[in-house]
Amino acid sequence: MARIRIGAVSFLNTRPLVHGLQSGPEYALSFDTPSNLAEKLRLGEIDVGLLPIVEHLRGVGDGFVPGIGIASNGPVRTVKLYSRVPLDSVREVAVDNRSRTSVALLRILLAERYNVLPDFFSFRADLDAMLRDHDAALVIGDDAFRDDGAPHVWDLGAAWNELAGVPFVYAVWVVRQGVDRDRVAALLHGALESGRAHLDEIAQQATAQYAQAEPVLLSYLRDTLHYTLDERDAQGIETFQRFCLRYNLIRSATPARVGVAVHP
Repeated sequence: MARIRIGAVSFLNTRPLVHGLQSGPEYALSFDTPSNLAEKLRLGEIDVGLLPIVEHLRGVGDGFVPGIGIASNGPVRTVKLYSRVPLDSVREVAVDNRSRTSVALLRILLAERYNVLPDFFSFRADLDAMLRDHDAALVIGDDAFRDDGAPHVWDLGAAWNELAGVPFVYAVWVVRQGVDRDRVAALLHGALESGRAHLDEIAQQATAQYAQAEPVLLSYLRDTLHYTLDERDAQGIETFQRFCLRYNLIRSATPARVGVAVHP
């Protein structure tokens, strides 16, 4: 039986999903940025990848594993806009382009909430440098834990929930055509169960890296995020897809190829 090539992201929020994948003869696990993983899946270099949801809505992959992903129903803490000016005055945004979902989400939120359509510029994840020449900076992942650095800090998870009233799904496990989905689903749901059982350990190990207290990191993994997707998360994906179509961020209204039942 061929080994399953799994591509994941090394952010803290992915650790519960990959905790149970530290070793095994069935698969090979590698890490990269979300946008690079999408390209690897497109080229057939991996069999399943933890991709930003917008990549799948743009046609990457042949479906994604039902009932599992990374989502929040309110503030997310690790996807933020930092701005030197009031948000209705933003004209130029430096964006951390590692996750195209966050860039698409920001375009939607600025347009819907403040009726602004700023120019976006791809930039390395360095908040001070990003703000030196631009009005605002989009920062994702572990670099966005900070709540300072600019006069205006906007949590995009909270902003989405205020706009749409549904959770936001940031990433899902997308599979390429020809992969045994049942086999992949069993493997990844098992890994998540292992991660859930070791959240205390994951948070404890992360304290030194993120200069955050263990209870803060544990709350982030346990309470801020959720990893089992249900019908409301499916509604969130559908709502995001409609907004993406409105702003020409995706080309097609093809339904996302996913179920929402929790794996037994």
